[in-house]
Amino acid sequence: MDYSRIGIPPDPGERFDGILAIVGKHQEVDVIRNYPHVPCVDMSGAWLWDLKDPAASRVARVTYDPAALGRMAADHMLGRGFKTLAFINTCNGWQERPGIAACAQLAKENGAAFFELRLYRELGVAPPYTRTRLPQAMCWLGNALRTLPKPCGIIVVDDWGPSLLRVCEHTGISVPEELAVMGLFNILDACEYASIPISAVDAGFEHIAFRAAQQLDRLMKGKKRPKKPILLPPKGLVIRQSTDVLAVDHREVAAALRFIWQHFREPIQAKDVVAHTTMSYRGLALAFEKQLGRTIADEIARKRIDEARRLLSETDLKATLIAKQSGFSGLEHLSRAFKRSVGQAPAVYRRNQRNHSRGETEPLS
Repeated sequence: MDYSRIGIPPDPGERFDGILAIVGKHQEVDVIRNYPHVPCVDMSGAWLWDLKDPAASRVARVTYDPAALGRMAADHMLGRGFKTLAFINTCNGWQERPGIAACAQLAKENGAAFFELRLYRELGVAPPYTRTRLPQAMCWLGNALRTLPKPCGIIVVDDWGPSLLRVCEHTGISVPEELAVMGLFNILDACEYASIPISAVDAGFEHIAFRAAQQLDRLMKGKKRPKKPILLPPKGLVIRQSTDVLAVDHREVAAALRFIWQHFREPIQAKDVVAHTTMSYRGLALAFEKQLGRTIADEIARKRIDEARRLLSETDLKATLIAKQSGFSGLEHLSRAFKRSVGQAPAVYRRNQRNHSRGETEPLS
């Protein structure tokens, strides 16, 4: 087994039985060209496919699902009450275009405004970006951010998150109050250690690597390369300070949301939520639906399902205990609500999640 750093090709004359690649530079494309008969699995795919390189036709691909990443990011912002979403398109590559389309569609379905900020046009070149062009592009981005309706939820690939925060600081835009920032992939150096820790969709790179290694093993045993790429769903959300805000300008609706988020694990109903505001039942119900596009009961159910999904994926708790800790009256109540919302029974969902983490697949039922 050998490991080559990004951009540094193997020594001439080396021989391999298989190649696992993350293609991000021309040097890595060259390596694949230089070993035309060696099975190869690419875990990024972006450059090979965006450049329409002939090497792409013989390389298997196991990677994240960019549309699923975009949907999960947009859904989080919408759940926080944002009525305006934006996506910063940094290179117009494979990892961004499907995510942008998914965000735009989800925003439309929820009656939210959507903006695509085409930063790649200002950068003008592919990475690495020149120092002379980058300041000009950042100035353009600052002007674009000023014109966005506020509050706004903005989505950007992780490695541009810290730059976005600096632009916000220079232009006087507060994060997360005016602009909530959501990253994609959950790269720790960019997200965890930013000046304001950035929330992100976790692409689950460890699962991708495991599945890619499995696929390479199959190819090395003589099995055929899959014609289509294997796209894996995201692992989940990692919430940090950059989205720690409620984008609801109605004080009583915001109070109702906070109460739901704090107490959904308890046996609360819509009437309990209303009791913690100063509005009538009908008044709050109308305001809630106008502000968020869903009912009070819908929001309670949504939070409980999200918690049940998390516990099913991340713990070994029995389903009866998960039902209790998620706010459901019992296992039967959880099963009905979960099947209606997710399309699977809780047991099937848990099994599929574990199969996914082990690199296996199972049809949905």
